[in-house]
Amino acid sequence: MWSRWLTDGLSGKLSLKRAFWIWGVGVSVAYSLIGAFIDVEHTLALTVYLAFGLALGVLQTVILWRCAANSRSKFLGRLIRTVVIAGLIMVGLAVYVVFTNPGLVLPS
Repeated sequence: MWSRWLTDGLSGKLSLKRAFWIWGVGVSVAYSLIGAFIDVEHTLALTVYLAFGLALGVLQTVILWRCAANSRSKFLGRLIRTVVIAGLIMVGLAVYVVFTNPGLVLPS
């Protein structure tokens, strides 16, 4: 059952509504709740949590992109794809800033 839940999303078989609420909102809330219990002083735990979050973000992006075509509303499908592209641009800008001037975002 769990594998079908994942593969249906990755193959774009889910409706946009289900993909958004399950993968976009539900999984993000669960991930954030787990983060509330992470000890930020423990470097390994924080690194694993952030690496898992990065992988989860990529997974969510792919699922939302592929399921956008399944929307009843063409406007919502285009909106989701526009937000995905804007999010990728923002991540790219954030990575650029961190690597070119880390003092702006990281504690010294």
